[in-house]
Amino acid sequence: MKFSDIDFSSIANMMNNLSDEQKENLNSMAQDMMDKVQTEPEEEISFYEYLHIDEKDYKELPGQVLDYIEAASDMEQFYEDDENADVSAAALYYAKAVLVMEREYHFPIFKNVLQVPNMTIPATTTIQSYWNALTDENIHRLADEDFGSSDQWVKEKQLLQTVMICLNRAEYDVIHAQDLQVLKKALIDEQGLLQIAALQ
Repeated sequence: MKFSDIDFSSIANMMNNLSDEQKENLNSMAQDMMDKVQTEPEEEISFYEYLHIDEKDYKELPGQVLDYIEAASDMEQFYEDDENADVSAAALYYAKAVLVMEREYHFPIFKNVLQVPNMTIPATTTIQSYWNALTDENIHRLADEDFGSSDQWVKEKQLLQTVMICLNRAEYDVIHAQDLQVLKKALIDEQGLLQIAALQ
């Protein structure tokens, strides 16, 4: 229907035939609708605020890592009112952040110090590539070469295993909000991402 098709005279006649109470009810309904339309949207918070982390601690990380963290945060916030929602996408973004961190900070160590077979270029590595490389022998070797302590590398291997489990569940099952908290705890609350950058 076009605007020109509206018969305003009929509408005026209809309004004139309404009682004062009916007119008041219509005016009240119309005002309620206008108020809803004019209501300002909630102010968006940054992913730093949402995750309760200090921007200064993360400013030196690669921009792509921060983009993935933000995407994961946005995805989680979008579904936060639905506890049964599948937030596998958020887990995937966190996993991508971890992979970028490994490629940025640890690929050179694994390639040049450990000389891991088939680890030739960063783009072909996966989370499992780094997990597989952290054998007991290699962990002791890294510690002997003064690349952190054995305990730090063991903790990183555990972190990578947590990420791989989440990736597997995202592919073949579902990840609910409470499951995502396990990954977030390892990466954010326990500063797993920052520790990757520090361990070099």
